[in-house]
Amino acid sequence: MKKYTLSIFALLSLLVVPLSSNAQMFSVGTESRTSFGSIYSPYVRAGVQFVDFQFKGSGVINDQFFSPLTFSGEAAYIAYESFGLNLNAALGNSITGLNDTKYFSLNLNFKNPFYLINQQKFRAGIPVKLDSRLVSVRNDQNNEEFSQTSLSAGAGVTAAIINQTKFNITGEFLTSYGFSTASGGFLGGSVFGISGSARINIYNLLFGKNLSIGYDYINDSYDIDEERLDYDLVGHTITLGVSF
Repeated sequence: MKKYTLSIFALLSLLVVPLSSNAQMFSVGTESRTSFGSIYSPYVRAGVQFVDFQFKGSGVINDQFFSPLTFSGEAAYIAYESFGLNLNAALGNSITGLNDTKYFSLNLNFKNPFYLINQQKFRAGIPVKLDSRLVSVRNDQNNEEFSQTSLSAGAGVTAAIINQTKFNITGEFLTSYGFSTASGGFLGGSVFGISGSARINIYNLLFGKNLSIGYDYINDSYDIDEERLDYDLVGHTITLGVSF
């Protein structure tokens, strides 16, 4: 376990260190009335996640004791973003309209873009991501439970339009692949993911703070050794963020 932990921290270091270097280079080379902090401000976000959790297994369909945890609904969502780090959580229960279902997701990911085009007003490149996610789904009406922790890596494309004094618009699309294990560590498998995001960040709009409108998409497909745990998780998240 120590060996795996050290490997994970090494990967995180490779992702985070170049990111801070890129930010420093960008600030030195840019002559603008907008401060470095306006463009690279951290954000606190809140919003709603529209969740669709669907069972995709087939071998246990005829099992009379099996009742899938399939559901669709809304969950409350909060997040913190800063320099490629994103920590977010989603919670759904009877308060958010899920009735008997309890849904919880906790995600930590690091992203570092390697820009192929790095101009003052436009950037485009290849983001690399390391992602860890805990997903738990329970239902008060049956004994089934889905609780998986995944670790995955991926890459994709990203682009940004930047107005140094007013706003920036960013978008990205990534695919990832990794491994998933149950909370108890006995049942494991793989997870294939597709994710995307878009941000409109407007500088100094509210009491000197930036305002951000965000959209996030996730599509994680779990292929677990125990077929009753094979599910597809799709989420569409809309958020409003404020810099600090």
